[in-house]
Amino acid sequence: MTDLNTLKSCELHVHLGGCLYAEDLLELGRDIYQQVDWHLYIESFEQAYGITPDPVNLFSNALKGGEQELERFRQHFVFSESDGTDFACFQAKFNLIISLYRHLRHLPQRQQEIVPRILARHRAEGLDYVEYRAMPTYADDDDPEGFINFHRLNATTMQAHSRDGFTARYIVSLPRWAPLEGYILVQRLLDENPELISTIVGLDFCFFEEGYPPSNLQSFFERLQRDNEARPERALDVVYHVGEVYFDKSLESAVRWCHQAAELGPRRLGHAIALGLDPASAVARQANAHQSEPVGERLAQIDYDLQYAEQLATYNIDIDVDALQQERAPLATAHPDAKVDRPYTPQRLQEIRQRQTFVLDRLVELGAMIESCPTSNLRLGGVPDPASHPIHRFLDSSVDLAICADDPGIFNAPLATEVDWVAQHTNLETTALVQRLGDPRRFRLQRDG
Repeated sequence: MTDLNTLKSCELHVHLGGCLYAEDLLELGRDIYQQVDWHLYIESFEQAYGITPDPVNLFSNALKGGEQELERFRQHFVFSESDGTDFACFQAKFNLIISLYRHLRHLPQRQQEIVPRILARHRAEGLDYVEYRAMPTYADDDDPEGFINFHRLNATTMQAHSRDGFTARYIVSLPRWAPLEGYILVQRLLDENPELISTIVGLDFCFFEEGYPPSNLQSFFERLQRDNEARPERALDVVYHVGEVYFDKSLESAVRWCHQAAELGPRRLGHAIALGLDPASAVARQANAHQSEPVGERLAQIDYDLQYAEQLATYNIDIDVDALQQERAPLATAHPDAKVDRPYTPQRLQEIRQRQTFVLDRLVELGAMIESCPTSNLRLGGVPDPASHPIHRFLDSSVDLAICADDPGIFNAPLATEVDWVAQHTNLETTALVQRLGDPRRFRLQRDG
């Protein structure tokens, strides 16, 4: 075993549906693809790419054999560098999975094939510990039974397959727009299925982060803390996607979101690109990127700067309290969705670099670590090239860090590939890289017993 195998055998950040590869979809859909309702995939793909796909034809031709047709199928599913960084394009391709799953969930025997297939692949890849996260692939907030049944099936299957040196644990992804409602259902699931307490170890917030500031979750985290203290034997940790896709706000606000998310108390932060991508690279990704943000975000940033003025000053960030208070007065009466435009200057970009350092240091103090997903960040997170990847900044800091795959199937990039990418593109020797990262198992949410 090489030193890197320590990193390649433990996966802390994968979405269950995103673990399905093109070949898995073909096998799962082999006998039913003509009956599946593909409208979600077709319409979203057409809107995102300006092309109307024919999934029935894609399945039929790929199943007949031939590498050329299989590759054509992959091109309509795998999210590659050529797809750009638009989340709508990613979601359009992911909807191929969702459309198929929506059909399979009405075929209980077939639905039960999905998770074992994923677990078997990861076992074959040499993984021995994996934390999977998932949310129902159908958009129905008024279906509590569907929510519970979905997560019960996933967790039960993972528990049954956790043996012979392979351990699967489950994290329930809650909707950012209804966190307490989802959380109450998770508690009901644990009440009704106490045998799953050892398998369901945490909660996740993912999907679109734009429009859902961490401050919205204050009451949720307060409720969670009370419940965890009251029932420590079934306490749940939180993993939280933040600073991944944030074109709706200034870079200062994106950095602030990472800090405020960490202060809520999650065990791990997903991606946190905003803390490691150089500001000059970030603003160059799109025309006028991050130059405008809603009044509400600017007010939140002003309040943040006033709160942390003294600490920021120790990082050579000059906070002009009087100027901020004068700016705040008229904004307080403006519509929160109105836009505030603030062009970037070299001095401002340098201050943002210092802000990143400030927040990375705060993560160390708070004990929050970062789950970094290289391929996902390059293809979906808007990181322009390997040299710009946040992993370099993270490795240079003292923040705890793990390498993860995110959606290995749709990116066609398993964990081993991600680890090898980091080893290839950083300036650390293998031994030094392994020593810097340590064993990722120390960050797991696994309970004893």
